[in-house]
Amino acid sequence: MNRIGGFIATAPFGAPSSRQNRGVPATVAFFHAHPDDEAIFTGGTIRRLVDDGARVVIVFATTGEGGEGGEGADPAELAARRTEESRTAAAALGVEPDGVAFLGYRDSGIGVTLAPGMFAGAPLERAAASLADLLEPIGVDALVIYDPHGIYGHADHVQVHRVGWLAAELAAVDTVYECTVDREYLHFVETHLVERARESVAMLVGRDGGAGGAGALGLAGTSFGLPSVLIDATVDVRSVLAAKRAAMLAHESQIPAESSTMQLDSATFAEVYGYEWYTRTGPRGPIDVLA
Repeated sequence: MNRIGGFIATAPFGAPSSRQNRGVPATVAFFHAHPDDEAIFTGGTIRRLVDDGARVVIVFATTGEGGEGGEGADPAELAARRTEESRTAAAALGVEPDGVAFLGYRDSGIGVTLAPGMFAGAPLERAAASLADLLEPIGVDALVIYDPHGIYGHADHVQVHRVGWLAAELAAVDTVYECTVDREYLHFVETHLVERARESVAMLVGRDGGAGGAGALGLAGTSFGLPSVLIDATVDVRSVLAAKRAAMLAHESQIPAESSTMQLDSATFAEVYGYEWYTRTGPRGPIDVLA
């Protein structure tokens, strides 16, 4: 374990892999709020990058103790379980064991008062410095964060956007991708997990209209995600959908095998989860090559 900026993270990422030493240029870091976000929103992209020879690292801001764990669940036990789930999911996506790290903040949950140590209330400069300290030694070519809304409005997701941007500046990462969803595309397919998450945020924090009052328009009538015209890269991940599905299943505490999502037939699952979306700031990078 390594203490960074007052918070505990896993051991720093290992030395550059032999693939990099052979001249493969891309090292891509994905910064996510909670275990399972990486699989749902970027799992296919991660797998495609790895299959193309890139080095991928995943940093989680929290261990997800504010997630679904059943009535009376112990937060520490849930955090430990979700940490292990994240490693299993990463393996399904081809990420090496030393390619997963945690900043050590607490999950802020939804609709609760922030307590010390929760990520959403973390001092921006301190959190960004912790992330930059992980990224600088490995020479990251591109950093993936969330769009300004945190895709669907969760406070930890919005904080990932803020912290990620400052960390990219501190670590001199030129290319930043913002993970998002194409809300117009998802309007025409079966419900994506982001819709359930959006509804949870709307219900618990009491937002209207843009967050949860779109009615029949669904995501197309909200402010979450982005319209198609503003998306820079749509990555087709249907060729690696088995790996993405396995990664999602690895997060069984949040996405159990008997859930409606995991019970979708193959064709419908491909329609809902077969594409991943990004905007980009800075030079074209490794995700553009996939699009």
